[in-house]
Amino acid sequence: MKTYLRALEAIESSGVRAWLVGDPVRKVAMGIYPSSLSVVVDPCNLEALKVSLGEGTVIGGDFPVLHTSILGSKVEIACMRGQSIEEDLAKRDFSMNAIAIRSDDGFVDPFNGRHDIRNRLIRLTGDDVDLMASDPIRIVRMLRFAAELDMAIFWKSAADVRSFIVQNPDRIRNTPTERWGREILNGMRRKPYDFMYLCDRYGLLPFFLNDLEQLKEIPIVGGGTGTLFDHTLNTLKMAQDFLGGRKRRENDMAFSLSMLFHHAGAMNRQPADSAKAAQIAAQYLKSWNVTSETIAIVAFVVEKYHMLYEAKTEDALCAAALQYGFPAVGMIVDFAICNSHADGMKNMEVLAGNKWKLGEVIRRFDETKRRTEGSLRYLTGDEVMKVLDIKPGRVVGEILNELDMAVGTGIVSNKKEATEWVLRRGAGSGVR
Repeated sequence: MKTYLRALEAIESSGVRAWLVGDPVRKVAMGIYPSSLSVVVDPCNLEALKVSLGEGTVIGGDFPVLHTSILGSKVEIACMRGQSIEEDLAKRDFSMNAIAIRSDDGFVDPFNGRHDIRNRLIRLTGDDVDLMASDPIRIVRMLRFAAELDMAIFWKSAADVRSFIVQNPDRIRNTPTERWGREILNGMRRKPYDFMYLCDRYGLLPFFLNDLEQLKEIPIVGGGTGTLFDHTLNTLKMAQDFLGGRKRRENDMAFSLSMLFHHAGAMNRQPADSAKAAQIAAQYLKSWNVTSETIAIVAFVVEKYHMLYEAKTEDALCAAALQYGFPAVGMIVDFAICNSHADGMKNMEVLAGNKWKLGEVIRRFDETKRRTEGSLRYLTGDEVMKVLDIKPGRVVGEILNELDMAVGTGIVSNKKEATEWVLRRGAGSGVR
């Protein structure tokens, strides 16, 4: 039996009816097995249900949710909103997400969501204008799903959205920035180009990304054609293709956001100001409640990627990696390469050389970690003090930092060589 049906049966054994709802049902209808489950139950005491199921945590609020695990699957359980499952589904935005599955494997599908999924259509569950008026964020959510799932927007919904945006600019503009940000970040996660392309087509950029909209007035200089807005979309396309060709990583979102903002604040016929672009990016991301770590990475990439357009020595790349972190420096290399593709392969030979050199630096540190069971160093601070017979202080830190450089550039490749290097370093500086 399917795991989600067994999970529903386990919940119903506690005496309440249960339905699988939301994104997991859409995945089932698309032939994708859900990795986690969303369930609604008859109105009940979730704390008592938690006790009956044997584990879980109830998170309170206007709509309490029980987080638990059943048969190895993460399950989120909430009480239905309304007097019936049909009423609960009617409160959901899109037909494809307004479907429920019963424990007998039957579907509850009042808005023909499975039909829309088969036809790859996104359709609102009620009157388009009323739903958008009550929450304009639904517009961005619709575009996000269209980009992420490669679906078309139902023709009437598309027409209603365009009319609503033109006729209700203040209603859209007054929506809290952090709510826009949450949906924008979700849209940028997997298909940054497709999502931003749709946002532009529907005329939303002036409301939440006006700095990007202004790039439409700035032509590309130096032999390119089009505007900096066109170039930004091209780089997003390169980023989307690049990210789609590899396994997802923790900082992929920062990579896409860097592409989005790398021309922010540009002025006609003025030299590129990467520091200004980094500052504007940080301001937007902060208003969207992005973590400080992601903001720092985006600002670093936007400000520093130009440095890769000149040939760098392994020493310089190693120093940058040790200062800013290997993931961040690796990201600016990949960023610069994607940007070069968008520029018609400019600087590609230099970038390929820098990427190879950085790869060698990373390989040496990976080898060090393998030999030391996880450390980037062959010697600890205590070991350096013992070798040189010195006390703790600034000199120890300086020697360790220089030893890191020696490892990254291939001068030192094992503990014996590290010890000999430290002895030479100490003798040369008069430490011993």
